[in-house]
Amino acid sequence: MTIRGNHLQCDARKQCISCSIYTWPPRVDKPKKYFRCEKCDIDILCEKVITSSYDYHDDGFIEKKVKCSKCGEALLELIWPSIPKRLEKEILSLE
Repeated sequence: MTIRGNHLQCDARKQCISCSIYTWPPRVDKPKKYFRCEKCDIDILCEKVITSSYDYHDDGFIEKKVKCSKCGEALLELIWPSIPKRLEKEILSLE
C-alpha cells in the first residue's frame, strides 16, 4: 500500500492522463473500494487503468473479472480506509 501523509496514493497515475484522483484522504464519507496488484506492487484507485473481462454463465449470472493492465494478473479489491473485519460485511451491505 502506498501511503503518503496518511493519504492513499494511486500508483497508476502516470498511465492515466485524464485522472484527477491521485490520493484519497484517511477520512472519507464512506469506505471506498480500490484495487491492488500484488505482482506489480501497485494500488489503483479507479477503473480507468484496469482491464475488465466478463464471464457469462448458463444460469444468467455475469461475473466481472478485473486484471492489471501491466501484467494481466487478477487484482484484489480492498477497502480504504481499512476497517475492522467484524464491521466490513455490515458496512459493505449498506452500499
